[in-house]
Amino acid sequence: MVWRKVVAPVAMMALHMQKIFSSAIAALLLLGACAQAETPRKPPRSLTNEQGCSITIDNQPVNAYQEPSPIEQACIGPYLLELPQNYFSTQMGPQHDGSFSLALEYPSLEPFKPGERMNLSVDVAARTVRVNYSHIRNGRLWEVMRNRYTPWIEPVDAPQKSLDARIRGELVHGLEPYYIDMDKVRAYYRENGLPETASVMEPTFHHDWFVSRDVSGRIDQLIECTPRQITESGVEYRDGKMVKKRVTGFAGCKQHFVIEELDVIVLVEYPREGLTNWERIRQRARALLIDNIKE
Repeated sequence: MVWRKVVAPVAMMALHMQKIFSSAIAALLLLGACAQAETPRKPPRSLTNEQGCSITIDNQPVNAYQEPSPIEQACIGPYLLELPQNYFSTQMGPQHDGSFSLALEYPSLEPFKPGERMNLSVDVAARTVRVNYSHIRNGRLWEVMRNRYTPWIEPVDAPQKSLDARIRGELVHGLEPYYIDMDKVRAYYRENGLPETASVMEPTFHHDWFVSRDVSGRIDQLIECTPRQITESGVEYRDGKMVKKRVTGFAGCKQHFVIEELDVIVLVEYPREGLTNWERIRQRARALLIDNIKE
C-alpha cells in the first residue's frame, strides 16, 4: 500500500511535465511560423543601364490579374517606357534583369486581359503578337539592319542568306517579295555533302522575305515568313478568336523595322496571316514606344 501511494504522485507529476513540454514545443512551433510569416520584405532595387535609364524593380509578388493594371516601367537604351503591366509578355512588367517584350492579341493588336497569359495555352500563344525593341548604339543602326538580309556569318554563299539568290516576285501587300529558291538551296547543300534528309533541305527550315524601302531606297524593313510552300496556316477562328488548329506547328512571320529617330530596331512576331496587316502592325508597335516614352 505504501508503494502505491508513493508511485501515483510521481506518475502524475511525469504526466504533468509531459503536458508542459508538449505545450512548450507547440508554442515554439507557432513562434517559428510567425517569424517565418513576418520575414522582412525584400526592398526595391534600382536598375540603371549603360545609357543612364533607370527603373525600380519592386522584388515583391505581382498580381497579374489586377484591374486596372498598374503602370510598369522599362528601359530601351536611354528611353524610359511606361505601360500598364498587362502589355508585357509576362503581364507582370519587366524581368528581374530589366529585359522585357510586349504581347498583343491578333488581330485586335490590343493587350490581353490581365492574367490571360498566365498558364499560357497554345491558343493564346497562336494569336500572340510579340514586340521587342533593341536600341542600337554608336551609329550602327543601318549596319545592324543590313545584317538582317546580307550574309555575314558563314557560310556567306548559302543562297537563302542573300536577296540576289532568291526569287524576286511581284509586289505583295505593297512589299517586295524575295522567295526562297529551294532548288538552289538543295543543290548548294548537296555540293557541300549534306544528305537529302538534312533539315536544311526542307522548306520548313527557311523563310520567304518581304522588304520595304525608305525614300532613299534603303531597306528599312524585312519581314521573314514561313515560306509559301507551306500552305497550312496552323490556325483557325472559333467564336471570333484565333486558335491553334490540331496540326503540327503554325505559320508565322518576323517583322524587323527601324525607328531611325530613336536608333531602335523593332522585331515583331505574329501568325503569318498578319502579313496582310503589316503596316498596321508596324504603326502599332512604333506608337507603343514613341507615345509612351516618359519625358
